[in-house]
Amino acid sequence: MQKKISFSLVFIQTCNFIRNRITQFVLVSLTLALIHAFFNSFFDKQNLAEQIYFSQNLTNYVLFVMLTLLISIILKAISIATISNLYISDKLNLNLLLSKALSNTLKIILFYLIIGVFIFLVSFMLLIVLISLNLLLPKELIFILIFLVLLIPILILIIFCNFFFASLVEPGQNNILDSLSLSIQSSKTQWRSAILMVLIFLAFVMVFTQLAIAFDSDNFVLDTIFSFCSIFFDIFVTSFFYRLYTLANSASNSAAPSTSNDDKNKEDH
Repeated sequence: MQKKISFSLVFIQTCNFIRNRITQFVLVSLTLALIHAFFNSFFDKQNLAEQIYFSQNLTNYVLFVMLTLLISIILKAISIATISNLYISDKLNLNLLLSKALSNTLKIILFYLIIGVFIFLVSFMLLIVLISLNLLLPKELIFILIFLVLLIPILILIIFCNFFFASLVEPGQNNILDSLSLSIQSSKTQWRSAILMVLIFLAFVMVFTQLAIAFDSDNFVLDTIFSFCSIFFDIFVTSFFYRLYTLANSASNSAAPSTSNDDKNKEDH
């Protein structure tokens, strides 16, 4: 496994990959954005919140959260399948895209279950530690300690999750244990390049959230535009991590994506 890979090299190759297939990515992103916007408009969130408040029944809220999570998983699986499809061919293959999306959906669900159990166990242990420290330290110091303790693990978790999603782009159908193992290895060796993209991603999320709050979130057109930008940028991030993932595992991956088509008639990097 390669130890160091230039962030600028991976970033430029990812830009070339997206630019050479911009029409297909825009089409898929717009379709997924419309699906997401339609789902948001279908549910009256304010009415749902009022029903929960007055009835004190959390069943509808739990169902809504589960359905929202399922929709987001399906959209993520389709975007990953699109990247995989366009690495193999410059044309979208509906059968290949749907079969890959179905496989990705099941793997992402299982991955979230594993991560959920892990986070629950770690949180439970941290809670016990914090309760003990609360008896010894002032609250202000406890808050600072919580921030410092959680910051690095959260960044590591984001990097690991993105490498796992990148592993699902692989045309070969790796089982989830292999994907987890390779994602852990990539996270350990390529965290320097990965952390830069994660910081860019977090900056985008912060700016994007502020814009979404500033505008009317119930507007279907604006919701579609915001969803499109979010999905398109997410595709770029996943493509970046897949490029980094394949370069990092080039010694063991025989199906690493070729950059010749993406760099054709462009700068030789």
